[in-house]
Amino acid sequence: MNPSSLTISHRRSRPLAIDKPTVLTLIAASLLISETFAGALRYYLDVAGVSALLYLPKLACVTAVALELPRAQSKPGVWLVLFAVLVSSLFALLHGATLGNVGFSLFIYIPLLFGLFCGGYLEQRTRLLSWVIGLCLVASLLGIALDMFTSVPWKGYSYMMGDVELTANKSWAFGSTDRLAGFARMSTNLAVMIALYSLFLAAFLQSRLLRMALYPVAFGAIFLTTNKSTAAAYLLTLMMLFLAGYRLPSATAFFIAVLTGMALPIASLLLNIPQSEAYSASLLASFNDRLIHSWPNFIDVVTNEGWGWWGAGFGAVGSSAAAFPLAWLELLSIADNTALYLWGMLGVFGVLLYLLLFPLLLRLHDRGPRIRDALLGIVFCTILIGWATDVLEVTTATLFLGMAIAHALTPRERHHPIATVSTCYGLELDKRKNRDDRP
Repeated sequence: MNPSSLTISHRRSRPLAIDKPTVLTLIAASLLISETFAGALRYYLDVAGVSALLYLPKLACVTAVALELPRAQSKPGVWLVLFAVLVSSLFALLHGATLGNVGFSLFIYIPLLFGLFCGGYLEQRTRLLSWVIGLCLVASLLGIALDMFTSVPWKGYSYMMGDVELTANKSWAFGSTDRLAGFARMSTNLAVMIALYSLFLAAFLQSRLLRMALYPVAFGAIFLTTNKSTAAAYLLTLMMLFLAGYRLPSATAFFIAVLTGMALPIASLLLNIPQSEAYSASLLASFNDRLIHSWPNFIDVVTNEGWGWWGAGFGAVGSSAAAFPLAWLELLSIADNTALYLWGMLGVFGVLLYLLLFPLLLRLHDRGPRIRDALLGIVFCTILIGWATDVLEVTTATLFLGMAIAHALTPRERHHPIATVSTCYGLELDKRKNRDDRP
């Protein structure tokens, strides 16, 4: 008998065997679960006096990344980006930031690094990962119902960890409408998780009926969170998936998505919108506030300080500026736009990284395994959400983005085609004629 067949049968006879891909997938599962239940966990762990336990999944990610770093020697592009981040951290320190700012930013991006260095192993356990994501999606939906009809104890709860005040769950509203967050920390995080979880699962569901039922349920849940940017991004992503069988329309959609993300902050400097529009009760009030206040003020700080070319530095932009506040960093704590966020932090190099999202989408659009199709929808949706949100600080989004980059960097011969994008999502027949069927 062939020895290789013996090995395969031996592996199949031990489905619960703990190997490296399984361990890393369990780490990813713990990260997703802790993020899904972040609001409730912060409350109960703080009540029990063990709030630091919430960070165990990220610490496990740090360990996994450290162990995988020596194996990444064949990816010079990755090392170039890491070197640029190191240089940018030094810029941030020179500009007045502290090691706390740099460390906090690094902690935020650990899921991205984990997905980047360990994504290949996670792809080997997509069945386990899919079950975990499915449970997280169900929990997110139940959390919305619980938040709607009951009074949950973690809503609006905050606590101190050292000198930093942390929020278990942000209680806020749009006008008279409560913004539901369920078990999560805030409604924005919950909406993003529901969108990305459902797009991932849709690529693996065998039943077309289940796929068609999943989309409206997910959209309805996102709508209940009142997060308009994610709801719009989800609908536009489903529209893109209808065109996924056509190369040119898909590439056009990718180009428009990436370019619009850059154009919106620039438009904020050119449009003359009345100040009253930012404080109206209309659906576009929050978007107008970005056009009138958030984006122009962010750009003014960066340009007036002379950081337009090299950026303020890694650690000087985003939540780290809010967690470890400095007077001049206050306006840089929220960019509400991915392109603006990367530019403010890394300068022209950040703009280059943002533009690389276009070839990433093109690579994910190629024929290949279902995981590639799942990541295509997720990355496209993440880019759209990033038009008006600091989506790079959402753990779930950065984990999937890291996996997508790792998948794109993997040599083509290591992938095996299973189904096309359109057949996986059940939205349209494949029209990509005259193309090589090889991955």
